[in-house]
Amino acid sequence: MVNIKVSGVALKRAVSICVLILLLGLSPNALHGATDYISEGIEQFKAENYEEALELLKKAQQEQPATSVISYYLGITFKKIGDLKSAEKYLKESLHYVPPMKEAYVELIGTLYVSNKLEEALQWIQKAENNDVVPGQIAFLKGLVLLKDDDNSEAITAFKKAKELDPTVAQTADFQLAIAYGRERRFDEASSYLDNVVAADPKSDTATFAKEYQKELAKGKEMFKPWQVTIGMSYRYDDNVLDKPVDDIPGLIITGEKDSAILNMLRVDYRPNLGSKWFLNAQYNFLSTVYFKNETHNLYVNSLTLNPGYNLKNSAVSFPISFTHAVLRDTPYMYSLSVKPTYSWVFKPNNIVQMYMGIEKLKMMGQVFAPEENRDADRYLTGLGYVYAFSKGLGMLNIKYDYSFDNTLGSNWVNEGHKFNVGLVVPVKEKTLTGILTGEAFFQRYSNVNDVFYVMRRDDSYTGGASLIWQVMKNVTVNFNFTHSDVKSNVFIYEYIRNMYTAGIEYKL
Repeated sequence: MVNIKVSGVALKRAVSICVLILLLGLSPNALHGATDYISEGIEQFKAENYEEALELLKKAQQEQPATSVISYYLGITFKKIGDLKSAEKYLKESLHYVPPMKEAYVELIGTLYVSNKLEEALQWIQKAENNDVVPGQIAFLKGLVLLKDDDNSEAITAFKKAKELDPTVAQTADFQLAIAYGRERRFDEASSYLDNVVAADPKSDTATFAKEYQKELAKGKEMFKPWQVTIGMSYRYDDNVLDKPVDDIPGLIITGEKDSAILNMLRVDYRPNLGSKWFLNAQYNFLSTVYFKNETHNLYVNSLTLNPGYNLKNSAVSFPISFTHAVLRDTPYMYSLSVKPTYSWVFKPNNIVQMYMGIEKLKMMGQVFAPEENRDADRYLTGLGYVYAFSKGLGMLNIKYDYSFDNTLGSNWVNEGHKFNVGLVVPVKEKTLTGILTGEAFFQRYSNVNDVFYVMRRDDSYTGGASLIWQVMKNVTVNFNFTHSDVKSNVFIYEYIRNMYTAGIEYKL
């Protein structure tokens, strides 16, 4: 006598088929025909004849009630031909039938991942973990989903677990670990995992990708190094240093408005590595403008900016605080302190909307000859901007609107302003030559009748600029800039035209 052992799964499937025959009156011949369609459909699928496989599997579905096997193969066939919606439908069906087709977990999670249904993918990952389905592969898929969802730290944990559970995914998991650590700006750890990828199989495609990614990591490490010091020097020709009015002032002759200047610049940037969520950008800037003849207009400006922030899923919040102090010739001229909480939202790839509200405290330090001329102010600010990046992030279009209200102590200077900016950065020659075009229109409306000119002042300022930046070597750039300003005003002494031509060099230490 022969003892035959039947597995639980096989027994359940056999019972299911018998029940279906009894309930639906299917003849054994009909069932045999459906089985032939299934077998032939699977063979066509394995031969990568997906259209033929699809037709056969649909016929099998018509010949007999749907089963987890038919639904599974329909699902993966639809997935192969790119119909992800149908693939998702049938793969879910295959997991709802009794007995379920456990192989469908991996395929369904992969389909949801490609469809960007990340939250649902995580739900099915949890179900697969509860049913102990191919733990190594599920852990790897979990890492992919979390990485795509910008949860780098949890993705790292998942990929490490995948390596422990399934050594066959080690090389691919190491590559994904390198990506996750790179996003966290932990470049040394990312590089070590790429070394593992290459060592595992130097001739594999994954190793080739790893070598290319090593180059990108090196660039990232250089770009995000904590300290960056930049020094620069420029020559400027200014045809209206004194803001000489367009119309002459009766009884007053203004000369010497044309002059040249030397500009010196020092900038220190500090960006500590706080991971991918928190960030801090700190910058100190010094700029001096020393004229050849008009020494009274020599200007020395120191500024310090701290910009802490936090990255959300598709957005970021920041809290920039800036302090500026200016000296005119050898006399303190003004200082300002501003706070501008900012929200940035990436509503689709390469498209960013920014909005902010803030306040600036402005203190003029010179002598005030009349109370009405006191320009000390609380400046209230708000703005909205749009940024579009192109050419792999080397090009950029920036459109911005700013509103300001200057609540000055002197009645002659209380005003509200509407400023419109547009900027365009164009890579003329990739990585070596960049062109920049800027335009600005600033409309100021003063709130009170000027006690000297007896009108409510209105200023319309228009500024346009063009720059060319040439990177002559790794840390050295040469800059050329032209700026034209045209200020219209109903108070003639504030109306002028000005052109500035600047050429300079910068060196990053």
